[in-house]
Order: sequence, then structure tokens, then C-alpha cells
Amino acid sequence: MKRKILIRFDDICPTMDWEQWKRAVSVLDAFDVKPLLGVIPDCRDPELFINEERDDFWQYIKSLQERGYTLAMHGYQHVFDTKARGMVSVRHASEFAGHTYKEQFEKLQIGRTILGSHGIETDIFFAPAHSYDLNTLKALGALGFKYISDGMSRTPIARFGVACLPCRSGGVPRIGKCGYYTAVFHAHEWNRPDKAEEYMRLKRLCRMYQSDIVSFDEYNDRKAAGGILARLDEWMYLRLLYGVRPVLSNIRQRVGTTAGYGKG
Repeated sequence: MKRKILIRFDDICPTMDWEQWKRAVSVLDAFDVKPLLGVIPDCRDPELFINEERDDFWQYIKSLQERGYTLAMHGYQHVFDTKARGMVSVRHASEFAGHTYKEQFEKLQIGRTILGSHGIETDIFFAPAHSYDLNTLKALGALGFKYISDGMSRTPIARFGVACLPCRSGGVPRIGKCGYYTAVFHAHEWNRPDKAEEYMRLKRLCRMYQSDIVSFDEYNDRKAAGGILARLDEWMYLRLLYGVRPVLSNIRQRVGTTAGYGKG
């Protein structure tokens, strides 16, 4: 089986950290990488008010698209206004999950209209914090979106006409000898001490796997199916990720603490 890697950047907005983004683009250009960019239509998240708003933001984003970058709609305002967890997220905070179908449809419709007003058309979506529910997928399908860069199955799942393309990692996944992988980056976080290494991870990923890194169109060559096996695979992975692994981690910590008694 072939190996394909998609590089994805989240939280693209007019007030992002432009210094860190410049570092990201320098790496992408050096290795001729065409990433998937998640553009926030109407960013209201105070954590992303980092730099002064770039006046030519929308023209700049269009220029990246013309260079081969793929644009996706990343939420609407990037504001977490429910405490719902969503279908595949562990975090109890969401911009979409927990809202009614009507509320989600309106958010998505307005977001798409904003992008369209700036000449950006896309049928790709992914939600902030990987948090969405069935109403999100229903609304996306009704609005003509075809893809969501999210899901925890090994193969794409079709739901309401939307292909859920697996994104099992919140960062750089462990790359095997074959398979499909999505590496997710947030450039604005690189100025944090606990996230500074992510820049070097991007460089290493591009250097080590340059021939395996592809554009979104090249990555999206698998047929999405609504079969029960793919849904079962996602359900089992979620149980492992959010149920079994935390328990095992807790046990290891307790064993380690017990083993440390009497030392010193």
C-alpha cells in the first residue's frame, strides 16, 4: 500500500501570528509542500487576536490558493459556546456540537457566505477542536460541502453526503510504512515553550517524507463508504483512545509512584 501524508494548518485568520506563519511558509516552500489551510470566516476568538489585522488578508489567502494551497472552512467564528464534546473529541467545548440543526446550518451558511464574498469557494470543512456532531454533518451536506477533515476511522466514512476523512492525530502522527496520515499544525502556538518543538517537527516531517507529502486532491483518492465496519472501527478506536488508554496511563502512574516509595 502507498503512503500519503497531508499537512494541515488550522486557525488561519487576519489577526494570526504572522511571524510564526512566515516561518511555516518558508518550510513549506522549501520542500514544495501544498498544505490544507483552515480559514476562519469571521474570527472572534480572543486567543487568535495576536497581530494587527492584515489589510490584504483575503487577497493573500487567494494568492496561496493560486499557488496550490487548498482552502477549507474552519468553523465560523472559532468561539466555543457549548459544553458538548462532539462525536470524536474528548474536549467538552464546541462551536457546533450541542447546537440544533437550524443553529448549525445558519452558522455554516453565514461562514460560507463570508468566504464567498471574498472570492473563496470551498467544499471542505473542519471544526475547531475536532468537535462536531450529526447535526453538523447534516447541515454540511445540505449546504453542499463534500469533505470534512476529521474522523477516527482508518478509512473515509460517508455521512449525509459528506466524506469524513480520518484525522486521528491532533499533531504529527506516527508515520508507518504505508497508509494515510494527516499532520495538524497551529503555527501561532510555536512561540509557546511547550509548543516550540512543533516547528522542528514540521521541518523533520518535510525533510524525511518529502516524496510522500501530497496535496489535498492527491490525498483524497479513497472512496468513502457508509459501511458498518468503518463505523465500528471508529467506535473501537474512540473507546481505546478515550477509555482504555487513560485507565492504563493512570495505572502506570500509580505503579510508578508506589515503586518510588522508600527511595531518597
